[in-house]
Amino acid sequence: MTKEEQVEIIKFKIKHEIEYLEELVERRNNARKEFEDCLIEECQEKQSNLDTCYGAVNNQYMYLCGVLATARQLELISKDEYRELRKQASDEVFN
Repeated sequence: MTKEEQVEIIKFKIKHEIEYLEELVERRNNARKEFEDCLIEECQEKQSNLDTCYGAVNNQYMYLCGVLATARQLELISKDEYRELRKQASDEVFN
């Protein structure tokens, strides 16, 4: 496999993982809204769902950070791309 093919594959992988992270963040935000608007009888169920969503977002964020770090160490992405993608992921999760 050539270096260009490796770069193409890792960029596809990163794009896919960021899209999945965005999907999980959207689910978390919806779960948060549902929890805030729920009746007291539904509180425990909504809290459990919210906790699950937070865990999924956290796991995906950590996985994406690992993919980015590996891609950077293998010099498949530049330092600037690495910083930009880390910032994008961080902003998505924490804002």
